[in-house]
Amino acid sequence: MKRISFILSSLLLLSLASCDKIDSDKYIVFAGANGTWYDSEMEIPSAQRAFIEKYTGVRCVNCPMADEAIHAAAGKYGDALVVAAIHAANNFGKPLGNDPDLRTEKGNIWFNEFIGSLGLPAAMINRNYDDIFTPTSGLDDRIEAIIAQPSRINMLITSSVEESKYVAEVHLGFAQDVPEELSLTVLVVKDKIYTTQMKQGEGEIENYEQNHVLRDIITDAWGIDVDANGQQGTKRMVRLNFELRSDCVPENCHLVAFVSDKATRKIINAAQCDLL
Repeated sequence: MKRISFILSSLLLLSLASCDKIDSDKYIVFAGANGTWYDSEMEIPSAQRAFIEKYTGVRCVNCPMADEAIHAAAGKYGDALVVAAIHAANNFGKPLGNDPDLRTEKGNIWFNEFIGSLGLPAAMINRNYDDIFTPTSGLDDRIEAIIAQPSRINMLITSSVEESKYVAEVHLGFAQDVPEELSLTVLVVKDKIYTTQMKQGEGEIENYEQNHVLRDIITDAWGIDVDANGQQGTKRMVRLNFELRSDCVPENCHLVAFVSDKATRKIINAAQCDLL
C-alpha cells in the first residue's frame, strides 16, 4: 500500500509540474468541478466592492420598496455595488398564475441557511449574517463602510463564448496576505423578467420588472476551492465552462463572482460583468 501511495503521489507531482505552460483552451472545466487554477497575467483593477443579496418574492407586498431602494443604490454606486435577488424558497416565492418560477434549487439552499422564517424583504451585504436587515433604508451607510476599506483581494471576471459554450474567467489578485481558506462562487443573474408582483396598497401588479434575479449558480452553491497561497502579490485565475438556462436571454444576463472565507462564508470581495 505504501508503494502504491508513493507511485500515485509521484504521478500527481509530475502532472502538476507539467501544468506550468498550457494553452488557454486546455483549462476549461465544467460547472460543479473544483476547477483548475493557473497563474494570472491579467491586470486586475484595485477595487473593494459590496455585494448585496436580497431575499424577495412575488408574493411579498413590501419587496417592491426594497427594489426601489436597491435600484437607487445601484445607480449611485455603480460598479462598486454588486446585486443579486434570490426569490424565497417558501410561499413568498411561489409564482402567481402562470408566471415563471423565479426560485432556484441552489438559491433555496442559501435562503434556508440564512433567512428561513425571517420576514421579507431581507438582505445581507458581503454575507454579514450578523446584520440581516430590511433593505428599504440604511443601505448607504452599510455599502460605504465596505467600499471605503482597502481591498484584500482584487477581482476581475470576464465572459466569452467558445465553441457555443459560455466561459466565465475569474482572476484574483492578492493585495494583502490572506491566510484564510477561500471559496469562489460564480452565478448568473438576469434583468428584465416580467411577472405579476404583489405590492402593499396596490394588490397584484402585472408586468412588474424583476431585476438582478438569480437564475443559476454555476459553481457549487457554496463555491469551489481557491487554489492560491494567499500571499500578497499572488495572481491566480480559473475558467469555468457552463451552459445557460434555456429561459435566459443572454443580453439581459450578468455574471457575478465573489470570494468568501470558506469557514465563515463571509464575502471578501465581488465582481460582475455582462454575459455578452
